[in-house]
Amino acid sequence: MFNQLFSKIESLFSKTENKETAKDTQTTEREVQQSTDQYNENFQKKVEAVYKIFLPLAEIEKDLHKEVLTFIFEGENPNVLLKLNSLPDEKALLLLGKPGTYAWYWGNIQLDKKQNKLAENSIQARRQFYGKMFEYLDSAQIIRFAKVLEAVAQQKNFKNLYDKVPPWFIYLTIDIYIIMFENRKFSESDPVKEIKNNLSLEQFRQLLEDDQQGLGEELLAYLFERKDIDNYHRNNLNHILEVKDCQTYLLARLDQLRQVIPTLSVNGQEIFIDYIAEKNDVLIQIPDLVVKLSVGKSKTIRTKATSLLSKLKPNDSQKYLNEFLLEGSSQERSFSADLLARLGADNLAVLEQALAQEKLKAVQQNLQMAIQRLKSVDSADQAQHFDIPEQVPLVVQKIPQSFTQDILDNYQALLENAEQALLDEIEYNKTEPNYKRNWAKDGLKSLKEVKQSTLLATVDALNNDKPMVKYYRYENIITYKNKYKKYPEFSIVHAARLLGSQNRDWIYWVNLFEMLDPAEYSKYELRDLVQALEIAKFIEPKRKVAKGVLMGSSYYSNLTEYIHDPEKIWPFFAENMDFLSEALGLSPSLEKNQYQAFNASDAIYVLTCFPTIPSQFIPRLLEFALGENKRLRFDAQQSLQNIPNIHQRAIEALESGKQEIRITAIEWLARLQHPEAVKPLNALLKKEKKEVVRAALLTALEKLGEDISAYLKPAVLLKEAEQGLKGKLSASFTWFDFKTLPKATWQDGTAVDPNIIQWWVVLAEKLKEPKANELLQRYIALLDEKSQQQLANHLLQSFIHQDTLSPTLEEATAYATKEAPSRLSHYRDMYQRYGEKYPEYYGKYGTISLEEVIEELKREHMAIYLGSAIKSKGMLALTVHAQGSFAVKQLQNYMKQHYPRRSQIEAMISALSISNDPLIIQLLLSLSRRYRTASVQTLANSLVSEIAERNQWSSDELADRTIPTAGLDENAVLVLQYGTRQFTAIVDDKDKFILKNEEGKEIKALPAARQNDDESLIKEAKALFSTSKKEFKQVVDMQTGRLYEAMCSERQWNVAEWKEYIFEHPIMKRLIQRLVWLEVKTNGENVSFRPSDDGALLNLEDDEIELSADSKIQISHAVLVGEDEAKAWIAHFKDYKVKFLFEQMTHHVPQLDNDNATEISERKGWLTDTFTLRGVITKLGYQRASIEDGGSFDRYTKPFKQLGIDVEITFSGSYVPEENIPAVLYELAFTKKASRSWNNHELPIKEIPPILLAESYADYLKVADATHGFDPDWEKKTPW
Repeated sequence: MFNQLFSKIESLFSKTENKETAKDTQTTEREVQQSTDQYNENFQKKVEAVYKIFLPLAEIEKDLHKEVLTFIFEGENPNVLLKLNSLPDEKALLLLGKPGTYAWYWGNIQLDKKQNKLAENSIQARRQFYGKMFEYLDSAQIIRFAKVLEAVAQQKNFKNLYDKVPPWFIYLTIDIYIIMFENRKFSESDPVKEIKNNLSLEQFRQLLEDDQQGLGEELLAYLFERKDIDNYHRNNLNHILEVKDCQTYLLARLDQLRQVIPTLSVNGQEIFIDYIAEKNDVLIQIPDLVVKLSVGKSKTIRTKATSLLSKLKPNDSQKYLNEFLLEGSSQERSFSADLLARLGADNLAVLEQALAQEKLKAVQQNLQMAIQRLKSVDSADQAQHFDIPEQVPLVVQKIPQSFTQDILDNYQALLENAEQALLDEIEYNKTEPNYKRNWAKDGLKSLKEVKQSTLLATVDALNNDKPMVKYYRYENIITYKNKYKKYPEFSIVHAARLLGSQNRDWIYWVNLFEMLDPAEYSKYELRDLVQALEIAKFIEPKRKVAKGVLMGSSYYSNLTEYIHDPEKIWPFFAENMDFLSEALGLSPSLEKNQYQAFNASDAIYVLTCFPTIPSQFIPRLLEFALGENKRLRFDAQQSLQNIPNIHQRAIEALESGKQEIRITAIEWLARLQHPEAVKPLNALLKKEKKEVVRAALLTALEKLGEDISAYLKPAVLLKEAEQGLKGKLSASFTWFDFKTLPKATWQDGTAVDPNIIQWWVVLAEKLKEPKANELLQRYIALLDEKSQQQLANHLLQSFIHQDTLSPTLEEATAYATKEAPSRLSHYRDMYQRYGEKYPEYYGKYGTISLEEVIEELKREHMAIYLGSAIKSKGMLALTVHAQGSFAVKQLQNYMKQHYPRRSQIEAMISALSISNDPLIIQLLLSLSRRYRTASVQTLANSLVSEIAERNQWSSDELADRTIPTAGLDENAVLVLQYGTRQFTAIVDDKDKFILKNEEGKEIKALPAARQNDDESLIKEAKALFSTSKKEFKQVVDMQTGRLYEAMCSERQWNVAEWKEYIFEHPIMKRLIQRLVWLEVKTNGENVSFRPSDDGALLNLEDDEIELSADSKIQISHAVLVGEDEAKAWIAHFKDYKVKFLFEQMTHHVPQLDNDNATEISERKGWLTDTFTLRGVITKLGYQRASIEDGGSFDRYTKPFKQLGIDVEITFSGSYVPEENIPAVLYELAFTKKASRSWNNHELPIKEIPPILLAESYADYLKVADATHGFDPDWEKKTPW
C-alpha cells in the first residue's frame, strides 16, 4: 500500500526539478488523486503532510524517509530509530531544520544550498502539519513521530527542561512552540494561528497519559519548568502558554498548582509568576500560593511575587501573611514581617502581637525593625505637608502659512539632491555589472509621488487644522536645514505632532528636544510634556513621561537630561504615585520586557525631589537603607536623612544578628552625624567580636569626633591583630605571600610587630573597599613615611603581578605545538570553502605555514590571564601612600597593556585618590580629561572633584597647584645630599639631566661612596636622582597635553595665579617659554608675549612688558592674533631657535558654505587602510569610540572636558579585533557630551569655539594627508 502511495507522492515533488508549469503540476496532482482511489482521501493527506516533513532524509539514504513514514503510521520496523540514532554526524538533524532546538545549536557540518532549501521546506511542512496533528494522527502515531524527532537529533541539541516527562515530549513541544514560531512568514492563513487555535493542553495531557498512566499529571509542572536554562532563552517556550484552554486548564487544577509550583526551579517559578501577573482570574484564586512565594527562599521569586500582592484582595494578602507571620518557618516569619510593614500602618498591631510571642532572637530583631519602620511613618506624617502646584495649560500658537514656502523650497532642494543621486547611481551601475543599485531611483520615484497639495496642507496638519498625512521623507522635508526654527510659534506641541505622525506609541526624547531651543524647554515641567503628548494624541502619554525618568539607565533617553529641576519633576509624580510604586516593587511591573522595567534607583531620586518624602514610601525606603543592594542602600539613606528621628532606625539596626546590617547601620550613623549615636556605638564596640565590624565602629566613632587613640596603641593593635589572624583567610586571597611584606617602623622609630601589618592587610582585604576608610588611614599614619611608602609600593606591585599572571613561554610553546596542526587544518578548510569568494578575509589561509600558526597560538596563549586579583581589591586601601613616580608608572603600564580590565583600573585609581602626591593627582586629572574607557574617565572625574573639594579648590586650581616639581627647587636645581658631599643636577635644553659636583664641574654619574659616607644617604640620593628623571618626563608629557587643552578651550588665568603656579614653577617655566601668550586687559586690548629663559616677558619687538594685576592670561593662537602676527611669531621663534611646544600659530578656521552645517566633509572619500588610519589618528590624541553591536566602530574621538565637547573624525568603519581593511575618511563633527553616549548630539560648526575648530580641522587634514588621496570609486572599496 505504502510503496504505491510513495511513488505517487514523489511525483508531486518532481515538478521542481523538471521545472514543469503550474498547469502541469495541477495535472499531476489530479493524476495522483485518480490513481489513489483505493485510498481514503484523508489518509492520503496525512501521509503527504508527514512525507514532506521527512523527505530531506533521502539525502542520507535513498528510502530512509519511507522507513520513517512506515514506522510512524504502522509502527513497523522500530529499528529505524536505532538507525537514526547511529548516524555518524548531525546531518539528519540539520536537514530537518534542527527540530526541537531550544536555544542555539550550529552543528559541525555545513549543508549546501539545495540541502538548506530542503531544511526550510521541512520546517514549513511541520508548520502546516502541527495545526492538524491531532486530526491527522492518533496518540500512538504522534508519539512515534516525536520519537523520530528525538532519534534524528541524537539528543545533541537536547535541553532537559523537566526530567519527569520523556525526551520525545520535550522535542515535540519545543519544535511546535519554538521552532515553528521562529522566522515564520506572515500571511492571511498563518499556520501558527492554526497551532494556537487547534491544539490544547488537554490533548497534550492525554498524549502523555496514553504513553504511560499517570504521566499526564506532570504536564502542569512542565508548562512552567525551565531547569538550567539561561535568562536570555528562558521565555522561549512561553508560546505553549498561549493555547486556547491554558487558563481553563489551570483553574481546574488549583490544588495541584499549590503543590507543584513551590517545587519548581527559580526559572520555573519566575515563568509562573510572569504568567499569572497578566491573568488576574487565576491570580485571585491562589492568594495563598502568591503569598507563599513572596516569603520563600529565593530572593528573585520573593521580589516578583511581592509585586503581585497589591493585585490580590487586601483581606487575602493580609490573611495569609498573618498566617505565615505567626505559624511559618523562621525565614517566612521574618519576610512576612517585612511585607506587612510595607503594606501599611494597619498591620502594626499584628506585628506587635507576633513580637510578643516570638522566641527566636533573629526574628525578634526583624519584627522590631518592621515595627519601627511603621512608627517612622507616623513621625513623617506629622512633618509632611506639601501642596501640588496648579498646572498651567500650554498655550499653542499656530505656525504661520508662510512656513509653507519653506516646505516647498525644502522639497525642491531634496528633489534636486535625489536627481543628482540618481545620476551618480547610473554611473556607478555602469561599472558594476554584477550588482545594480536602485535605491536612488526608488527614492526619487517616491519623492516625485509626493503631491504638492499634500505639501501645501502640511502647516495646517502641524496646526491640527487638518489630519497629518504621512508622505515620503516628510520629516526631512519639514525640518530640512532647520528653517522651522525661525518661527517662534513652533513649539513642543508641533514637534510632538511631527514625531507622533510616525509612531504615537513610542518616543525618543532626544528627537523631541533637538527640535526645540533650550531656552524654550527649560521652562517646561513633566506635566507640560504630558499635555504636549496628549494634544498630539500619543498613546499612554503619562506612562511615556514616567518611562523617560524611571528608565534612566535603559536605552530610553533620560528626561532628566533636559528637565532636572526638582520642582519640575515631583508634581507629575505626586499626581501619579502608581509609577513610583511600580518602580519600587510595591506593585507589578507593567512592562512585558524586563529590560524596560522601571528602576528603583530612579524612583528614589524622584522622591528626593519632593518637598518631603510621601509617607507611604518610607517603609520601603527603610528596607533599602538597610538592605543588601549597596547602590540602593546609599541612595535610600540619603533620601531619608531629613525624616525626624531617622537616626533611631539606624541605632535599632545595630542589634541585628547580621554582620552586614550592623556595618550598614554603623556607616549610616557616621554620615548622619547625630550625637545620640555615640553611646550605642560605644556599647556595641565593647561586645562586638567581628573584627570587620569593630573596624567600622572605630571609623564611625572617629567621624563623630570621639577620641579613639586608646585603640591605636601598639599593644592594643597587636592584641587585635593576633585575634584577627585566628580567623580564616578569604579563599580568594590565599595567593598572597605574607612573608614578603616589608618590615615597618612606627613614627617614634621603634619596630612594628609583623603580625600587625599582616592583620592590616587581611582586614583591608576583608573590607573589600579599595579606597581606605578613616580607620585604615589612621593605622597607616602611625608608621613612619618610609614604611608607609614601602608597604604601599609592595602591595600595589603584588596586586598587579597577581592580576596579570600569564603562561610562561615554555607553556605557551608546548600548547602551540600541540594545537597548531588542528588550527592549520581548520584554516585550510576555511580557505577551501571561502578563499575564492572572500579572498580579502580567507586568502591568507591558503599559504599560511605551520610555523606561522605556532607563533600565532603562542601569542594567543601568552595573552591569557591565569586569574584575577579583583576579589582582593580591598588590599589596595593600604597603597594610599605609594611613591608617586612608582605608582604612576605602574598604573600607566597597566592601563596600556591591560585596559580591558576596567574594574581593576577603577579600584587602583580609587585607592590612590586619597593621596596628596602631585604626580598621582596629575595622573587622575589626565584621566578625567581623556581616557579610552568612559567609566574610568567618569570615575576619575568624580575623584578629582573629591580631591578639589577636600582642598577647597576648583578642578583647574587643583591642576595648577599640584604640578609635581620632580625634586627641582625654585631655581630648577636638584640638590643631592651625598654622604658628606653635595651634588646638584640641572636640566638642559634637551631635557637631559646634567650632574655637577661641589665645584660645579659636570660629571657623568654619581661616584662611589667614600669609606666614611652614610650608606643610607648614598642610597637615598641615588634613588632621588632616578626618581626625579622619571618624574620630570611624566610631568612634561602630562602638562604639554594640559596646556594644549587649555589653549583649545581658551582657558584664562588670573595674573597672580599664573605667575605663582605656572611662571615660577621649575618645570612649567621651561614649557611656557615655548609658547606665545596673551594678556587680555580689562579694556579689551590683547597683548602678545612670550616668557624668555631669563624670566623676562617679551613682545614681538623684544621689548619687555609688565602684566597688569587685573588682566587675564591665556595661551595665544593664530585665530586670535590673525595671520600676519602669527607668521611674525613663527619667524621670531625661528630666530631665537626656540621650538614651539605644539603648533599654535599655523592653524586657521575653515571656510564654510552653510551656516547651519554640523559637519565638515571636504575630505570624504579619501582612501587608506584601518591600520594607517589608526596609527596617525591615535598619535593626534584621538581614541576609538564606543564599540557598537557586532563589534564595529566608525569614529575616533577626542574629548575636551572643560568645554563638554567631543571632537569626532568618522570613517567607513572597522571592527574588533581589528584587521587591516580598506578605510575611507568621512567627516569631522563635534558632539555635545551627554551623561550617556547615545544622547550625544552634533553641534552646529558655528557654535564651536574657534581655536578648537581650527585645531580639529587641522587634525582632519593631517589624517587626510596620511591617506592615498581621494578615490572616486571609494564606495566600492570598503567591505561594508
